[in-house]
Amino acid sequence: MIERVVNHDHPRLPAILDEALETGKTIIFPTDTIYGIGGNPWDQRTLTRVRTLKHRDESQPFTLHLANVESIAVYALVTPRTEELVGRLLPGPYTVILPALPAAPSSAVLKGGVGIRVPDHPLFSSTLTVLDRPVFGTSVNEHGQPPLTTADEIIERFGGSVDLIISGPTTSQPSSIIDLCGETPRALRGELPPFLMED
Repeated sequence: MIERVVNHDHPRLPAILDEALETGKTIIFPTDTIYGIGGNPWDQRTLTRVRTLKHRDESQPFTLHLANVESIAVYALVTPRTEELVGRLLPGPYTVILPALPAAPSSAVLKGGVGIRVPDHPLFSSTLTVLDRPVFGTSVNEHGQPPLTTADEIIERFGGSVDLIISGPTTSQPSSIIDLCGETPRALRGELPPFLMED
């Protein structure tokens, strides 16, 4: 039986989360920016459920959340140039878009690029590292509405609609989205960090 709400440092969280991902459960989880809602990026049941909850169009990709920077090369093409840039951005409050490799789940790919996050958050550096598996995620809100930023708000709005809520520290600022697919880095949301604007 999956527990409905657990803290990010719950001693049984790895087993609880692994079961949830294996059985197509919908999960809300903390990151170093805001809470995310998602689950197994290859489970069509979960993808459909999240799209339905958010009133989100099927053409919009989700973000692939990974436990560590080293795992990025499994899902995206990392050149010597982008490896250096990614290493300065992640782990941290950025989503990077890189050319997708065949292993990337189609739910996170748009026009050949895959959006990837490696949050600087203990849930990812501990539990997700132990599980060694990715999760897909997007902000916890209905399409067009501002993201919910507290566990209490999320439980009140989505508590009856998801299978597992993991509570933990967050901030209230969404990640910046940095496109690294082209010759010049581009900020699709937020601003480029200063080192990416240097000649």
